[in-house]
Amino acid sequence: MTFSTQIFPKRFAVWNFPPDSFGFRFVLFVWHFVFVFLAWQERVARGHSDAHHYWGLDFDIAGKDWFDFFSYGTDFVVWLNYPFIQLGLSFLGGFLLYGLLGYIAIWLFLKWTYHLLNQCSFKGKSFLFLFLFIWPNLHYWTAVLGKEPLIFWSLVQVFGVISFQKKYTSISFVMACLLLIIIRPHVAILVTGAFGVSFLLFGKATFFSKLKWSTFGLSIAVALGYMVLQLSHIRRLDWDRIVRFNRGSVLSFERSNSYVPMEDYSFFYKLFSFYFRPLPLEVNTLKGWIVGLENLLLLFLVLFFGYLIIRFWREIQKKAVPLWWSSALLFGLFSGCVYVFRYANFGIFMRTKLMYAPFMVVAIFWLGIKLFSSATRENQKA
Repeated sequence: MTFSTQIFPKRFAVWNFPPDSFGFRFVLFVWHFVFVFLAWQERVARGHSDAHHYWGLDFDIAGKDWFDFFSYGTDFVVWLNYPFIQLGLSFLGGFLLYGLLGYIAIWLFLKWTYHLLNQCSFKGKSFLFLFLFIWPNLHYWTAVLGKEPLIFWSLVQVFGVISFQKKYTSISFVMACLLLIIIRPHVAILVTGAFGVSFLLFGKATFFSKLKWSTFGLSIAVALGYMVLQLSHIRRLDWDRIVRFNRGSVLSFERSNSYVPMEDYSFFYKLFSFYFRPLPLEVNTLKGWIVGLENLLLLFLVLFFGYLIIRFWREIQKKAVPLWWSSALLFGLFSGCVYVFRYANFGIFMRTKLMYAPFMVVAIFWLGIKLFSSATRENQKA
């Protein structure tokens, strides 16, 4: 294949741009770094943000030693950045560094998705893949200087290994697990729980094998739970303290611009708000409308998933459920059930959505393409 045909295939379609091609990577790079510069300009204009703290701009980092930050949570991100800060890398340089990691994470995510959807033939998958390619919220939050690019890269590594049954001892997989555990142990609990429940319900293994891995997973969850209690300053397993901590977290958003009165909602409306709000009519800015349209598309996609379950229930029962597929859906469900008691702000809803929504969307896409491909083949035989 020549250089020109690699960039511009004769038939211009998204599926003719495999993720390993130069054209795909170049366009993705340009599109992603548009969001890197937008995210950087927003933080500079704001004057204070989490990114400023991660880059040591809102405190005297000169009086600190590198290993003063060697801990889990936010401090660990500062620890990662400390050498670059001491070398004199600018705030913009930090954004470019994290933006590059975010670009790699999205490229790996799209490569993973491409291989999954390529297992079946369905003409509409090009348009579905295009949506994932340009997804603004995904690009925006992986373009920031902060935890999000690190966490998304880690989640992509975990789902990639589980999906294609690669070696669990690979360096990237071990690094991904460590980053999840150190930076956001509560996310590590949610992921462990999702894969653990999926393995118990749908995994093809003997009873003793499931018992062994369940014991191992539960031990990890207990250790991670302890880390979360220490990081949140709840300190010990006390239900009243946990409830007060969560309520304080929710009330802390009251003075924010996009506050959502979650405490006044029923549990199901809390979930609806977390997953699908703000909708287009609830916002009046360009950025808000883009977010609203994304949420509307996600709502339609979940309704489409419900339609698939109802229409193809018998066919679904006959098929073996891949571990990554059920885990992606459970990860999204567990995230919603936990975060509705912690957050009350549209902005943080969108930031949190970065962790679970991409994998849920791919799971729904994959199921729909699989089912409609099977139905098309059966019709052609008939």
